[in-house]
Parts: sequence; C-alpha cells; structure tokens
Amino acid sequence: MTSYLHDNEKLARDYDRLGEIQFHFGQRLVERMALDRTARVLDVGCGTGRLAQWLSGRSEIEGNVVGIDPLPDRIALARERAPGLRFEIGHAEDLGMFPDQSFDAVCLMSVFHWIADKTKALAEIARVLRAGGRVGLTTTPKELHAASPLAAVFASMFSRPPYRGRIRIQDFALGKQSCTVTETIELLRAAGLALVELHVMERKHTKVSAAEMLDFIEASSFGNFLSAIPSDLHDTLRIDLRQALEAQSGAEGLAYRDYGMMVVARKLG
Repeated sequence: MTSYLHDNEKLARDYDRLGEIQFHFGQRLVERMALDRTARVLDVGCGTGRLAQWLSGRSEIEGNVVGIDPLPDRIALARERAPGLRFEIGHAEDLGMFPDQSFDAVCLMSVFHWIADKTKALAEIARVLRAGGRVGLTTTPKELHAASPLAAVFASMFSRPPYRGRIRIQDFALGKQSCTVTETIELLRAAGLALVELHVMERKHTKVSAAEMLDFIEASSFGNFLSAIPSDLHDTLRIDLRQALEAQSGAEGLAYRDYGMMVVARKLG
C-alpha cells in the first residue's frame, strides 16, 4: 500500500531537482490530449508544480489550471514555484473540493500506479469532467516491470544474502498496485471513459552518477522505496545498489531504459 507519510522536504526538493524526465513525458502526454488553450485542466498528483506551471503558460485564460497532490512538502514547492496558480493538498479518490463537470481535462502524470483505489479515483475524475472531456495518464503497466534493466539489478541483488528471504520485489507498492494494460482499459470503461489512444513508450533515464540515480528513485517514490526494506538493511542496500549501478555507468553517466504506457480517454455523454 502506498504511504504518504515518508515524504519530507529533502525528498520533495530532490524530486524537483531530478524530475526533468517526468516533466518531459508530461508535456508529451498533454500534446497527445490535444487540449484547447481555453481548457480548464486539473493536474492530479501535480508534485512540485512544474507541469501545471507549463500548462498555465499555454492557457489563454488565467486560473484555468489547478494542481492537487497528497504530499504537503511538494505542494509547498509548487506554490513557491508558481504563486499565481491554485495548488491544493488532495487525493485522486476524493475530489470533493471541485463541483461536477468543472474541468475539460484531467492529467495523471506518473501517478496512476500509486493510487490505491483506482475505481474510486476514476469515478471522481469522471464526475468532475464535462461530457467529452479528456483524461490523460502515464503509468508503468504490470507486464512491463520486468523489462526494465533496473528491475533486473534489484532481482539479482535480492536473490543473495543479506537480502534473500527478507525482501520480495513484489511487495513494493509500485509492483503491487500497478495494473495490466487490459485492467487499465477496463477500469476506464467502467468509469464511463472511452479509450482514445494507447501508446507504449520507451523511456530513457540519464543521471550523472549512481548517487543521483538513488536520490531520484527515493524521491520519485516519496520514500516508499526504502519503506519496503527492513530498516537494518537500508545502509547496506544503498552501498550495494550504488556499486551495482556504477558498474553500468558509461561515458554519458548512468543511463537506463524502461517502458511506460500513455493513455488518453474521453468522458462519454
């Protein structure tokens, strides 16, 4: 289960500093959604507000972009980044602060896999969307987890002492709560959201060092990565994982590829 209790200001600032790749895929998602420049947009899981700020810059109407996130430290940074925009602490499963049909579009950039009650969240998203409004999301479908070289690094490490028998990669929140492609489509359909586009994307992550990659992993999981690991193994894991990642570094630093899914759907009616 995803926890929102492990995040802190350092993790929030690390995410803001290292999350360029997330921002770029957010831009790609918005482009696929083909939004009008007058569209009223809700950014669910807005993090530190970078995508919402960019969306606002594209909008012809002031105040048409709103961001929510369950992590107070990230909302604080979002408000610091773009003081003229509305950012609220909130959860995808409860959008009660917004009236019915109050948005033309809802974005969920690298958020969907963290949501515990996806059925409730999509019902709320459908409620606040106008008829014909669009929802766009990116996520890592369950079928593609093992395709990541980073997943192979983890699997190799956890198969030997001192981790063997004490860590199960399937216990990580991201793995437990993600959906298959088919499950995602069925959840959308059940919420009254018709599939418009579905793309599988290769994503390249490049960091200057293993230490920076570790910072990004911890920050992008808002502390959930280490929470799945016994506390007495934290320091050992950081050392071993750093060495394993450094072994894969090249001339451009540390680079690895994984795969994600981009989905655009529209509200029926």
